[in-house]
Amino acid sequence: MFRIIAEGMEYREHVLLKDGQGVFLRPATPEDVPLVKEFMKGLSQESLRMRFMASVSEVPEQIIVDMCSTDLTDRGCLLALTGEGDEQHVVGLGNYVGLGNGKTAEVAFLVADEYQGRGISTTILERLAGLAAAQGYVEFEAEVLFENRAMLNVFKSSGFEVHQGAQGGVMHVEFPVRGATALRERSELRERIAVANSLAPLLRPRVIAVVGASRSPSSIGNMIFRHILHAGFPGTVYPVNPEAESVHGVRAYPSIADLPEPVDLAVVSVPAEAVLDVAEHAVKAGTKGLLVVSSGFAEVGPEGVERQEKLLDLVRAHGLRLIGPNCLGLMNTDPEVHVNASLAPELAPLGRVGFFSHSAALGLVILEFAAERGLGFSTFVSAGNRADVSGNDLLQYWEEDPNTDMALLYLETFGNPRRFTRIARRFAHRKPILAVKGARSAAAQSVTRIEGRQTFGGAALVDALFRQAGVIRAETLDEMFDVAVVLTHQPLPRGERVAIVSNSRGVATLFADACDANGLVLAGPGIIDLGAMTDADQYEHAVRDTLADDEVDSLLVSFACVGDCTGQPIVAAIRRGVDAAEAKTGVPKPVLLCLMGAAGAVEVEASADAGEAPRRVFPSFLFPESAPRALAKVVAYARFRRQKPGTVRWFEDADAASARELVRALLETRGAGEDGLVWAGDDTARSILACFGIGVEETARDTGVKTGEALDIGIRSDRHFGPLIEIRCQGTPPLVRITPLTDLDIAEVVSGVECADDPAIEELLARVSQMIEELPWLSSMSSWLIPGEEGGPKLHGVRIALRPISGQRPNMAGVAAGGQHAGS
Repeated sequence: MFRIIAEGMEYREHVLLKDGQGVFLRPATPEDVPLVKEFMKGLSQESLRMRFMASVSEVPEQIIVDMCSTDLTDRGCLLALTGEGDEQHVVGLGNYVGLGNGKTAEVAFLVADEYQGRGISTTILERLAGLAAAQGYVEFEAEVLFENRAMLNVFKSSGFEVHQGAQGGVMHVEFPVRGATALRERSELRERIAVANSLAPLLRPRVIAVVGASRSPSSIGNMIFRHILHAGFPGTVYPVNPEAESVHGVRAYPSIADLPEPVDLAVVSVPAEAVLDVAEHAVKAGTKGLLVVSSGFAEVGPEGVERQEKLLDLVRAHGLRLIGPNCLGLMNTDPEVHVNASLAPELAPLGRVGFFSHSAALGLVILEFAAERGLGFSTFVSAGNRADVSGNDLLQYWEEDPNTDMALLYLETFGNPRRFTRIARRFAHRKPILAVKGARSAAAQSVTRIEGRQTFGGAALVDALFRQAGVIRAETLDEMFDVAVVLTHQPLPRGERVAIVSNSRGVATLFADACDANGLVLAGPGIIDLGAMTDADQYEHAVRDTLADDEVDSLLVSFACVGDCTGQPIVAAIRRGVDAAEAKTGVPKPVLLCLMGAAGAVEVEASADAGEAPRRVFPSFLFPESAPRALAKVVAYARFRRQKPGTVRWFEDADAASARELVRALLETRGAGEDGLVWAGDDTARSILACFGIGVEETARDTGVKTGEALDIGIRSDRHFGPLIEIRCQGTPPLVRITPLTDLDIAEVVSGVECADDPAIEELLARVSQMIEELPWLSSMSSWLIPGEEGGPKLHGVRIALRPISGQRPNMAGVAAGGQHAGS
């Protein structure tokens, strides 16, 4: 993902190539000359010819020294590496050299022959552009031979703006270094494919090894191995135990290095002190992914944190993915995979819900309870410490997975909320995300701190994040199941208009009260009270006629059994009424039941004379208040789905390069205060804002008395969420939004703030949002404006604070940026 990379020579990032292989990126230094020389010697003559546009038998050492002698101002070189220590190797590099005008640099790339075609050049191009942009460059140029189609395609498909012109047998390529929407979309697509491919060996393995599978039935390794066998895994599974000849009748091997074939997934259940050795053996044996159930890592304190960091460094250096440590396993119910590498004794029922849980034990309980409520799963992953694989990764996998129609998340913390917002917003326009956010209270957050996980404050921030991303937030686990059953078994409603059919006036009244409390509107016939002694035919006709009404979007049906009776004939009648209405109108509508005693999914077969009609499953609720509450969540999500995806407005008249020059000059000449911030003077603040077309009153500090109609517009940096925009009228709580803002975000904000009744404010907010993305040093801004001000909105009382590189906001780019990087 392209971004302005303000970290400079301190930049470090682990990224995934399009085939899922991981590589490590960092700027070259003089100490890297031997590594680069070794890399150059391994290149084919053809690769060297394409790079240097001439036959080259050996690259002169001075060229290599120049490449590695850089501070990114006049020249820069970015290395892609695999391995660590003495086994570290360069597999690709990109470098630029300034052309003397401070704006344009010439760029070139080299990739090891065996890594070509895997996306290294495109990945390096994005990051190299971000590094150069932070130094004031606005474009790259590249001289490319006509026959070097691979490199030409890199430029054309990158998403950058490209201009071509034939000059003397070479192709001249230019592209501006800007955060355009097209670039963002292509970068996101590349990231999504890379992440999905990187997780395939873990979630769809063909060969599994369980390291630590002992003969003791009570050991975790034994249980997981037994569960894999019991689930009917169609691939090959090996027990690894140096002290056992066999486990459950399967020959055991002393080490993963002794297995007769490479392993896709290695499940590790050994003492924490031995995990690193196991991982090293797995790396050398060609293993593609690790699932570490062992505890004793970041959750236990500083020693465990250090142990976890070493494990993460090892797997990333060699391109593996890691689930855990301190997790309870994973499942995939696809009949072609059928793997239960978890502590749950039974594989979850087959379904189309992907489930990711921060709480290991609670996750297993949820699986069991969900099956009782009629929910089935495609995949389940226990998060553990989330050292590498995260909820963000799983969302990108499920987005591409044809077996998953909905994501279910139990979250306690966020590692990268901005990335979560970006991924979830795109995902939710295709498939629903249903989330329960735990650890909301101070008491609950103290527990997560004890367990070594990050916490963050502010329910408003979580609400803003979920709202912007279209995530359905369930307040309780019970509500999560209620909403999930509706989403799984019913179509999305077209609106909030609801009708009620009941044989109990009391239940109908509770239905109606709950509808009103949750924003649903009674429409069409409103409430149909069939009376206590009604029969199945009356239910069928009432359901049919109500659903056929164009004024009705959803139907709530209750049945209270009076005397010695059963609800089956009534449910069958409801099914016939639904079938008849759909046959007449061609419009499927959600139907929710309250059978006063039955909760979950009620499956109803078609009648004998209905031919090949498919089975129907209706969500049924124990109490009438629950159904409207769940339906309201689904109605809100359906409204989100009906909207076109928002777009980030990007203004081509903005002079971001000049703004970055102003910022860099200020940071170089003025030291930070005790708060670590550098405050811009009035003139500098006004000049920075002017670069983005944002008007400021001449006396930027204080232009007079702030009136009651004034609108405060501020920026503040949250250590987890990054930069936030806050908007509020005087004396009211702020509306908080995560940047970048889309046009839909801005329209919602303006309509939701009473004093923001000036349409011109929308453009101003979009320009402020772009400024935040273009200036990663920006830490805070305070200002106010008067809506409807003559000559357009202008900011008053502006104060801007910058944060030097050493205190940068969290890394927001990359498929798997360092640390606990993921948003969930």
